[in-house]
Amino acid sequence: MGKYKGTAISSEVENSVGEQTFCDWKGEKIVKMKITKNKSNTPAQANQRTVFVGLVSLASLFGEAAALGFPGRPRKQEPEHAFMHTNPGVVTVNETGEVSVDYARIVCAKGNLAAPKVTLTAGEDGILTFTHPAQERGWRREGSDRLYAVLLEKELMEVQVVELNTRSEEEPVTVTLEEGWQAENLCVYVFFRAAKGKKVSDSKLVEVKV
Repeated sequence: MGKYKGTAISSEVENSVGEQTFCDWKGEKIVKMKITKNKSNTPAQANQRTVFVGLVSLASLFGEAAALGFPGRPRKQEPEHAFMHTNPGVVTVNETGEVSVDYARIVCAKGNLAAPKVTLTAGEDGILTFTHPAQERGWRREGSDRLYAVLLEKELMEVQVVELNTRSEEEPVTVTLEEGWQAENLCVYVFFRAAKGKKVSDSKLVEVKV
């Protein structure tokens, strides 16, 4: 696999020509040779393929969050690709082929805005309450920054993205869990996104107090 420089002709090529395949990967133009037979059958290579498939699946699950959380990605890079590029090592496979996901390491937003300080409690009625201190304009922050929460139900493997309030607002915000979701199965990630959408903070995993 190698990089190529787009020309008047090659810039129009998107699929295969002869034994070569042209595509975009992580915002760069890539050319690779077709493989007629996969001879990668060692355990290490099989594990690597399993990890890749698992990461692709996870990236698809977090696609909506990634679209908000990686505004600085290259123009032609899909949000899912940005997620995969930012989350190497999150998916692993052990010697018996069991796949594991380190949910604490997942990053669904990457930027230099000041990160949120959020407290999250879950009631018995399936209502989540988010609170954070009010902050006005300051170092790497604006009062108009929007706070987002990314809710992952680990057993159902479903994700919901919720827009909460602004950095300058300190009133609690409540969110009702989807039907069938359990608070004890949640991973919740929060991040700020600038009002104009060009900057974000790093995402942060928040403890759910049940």
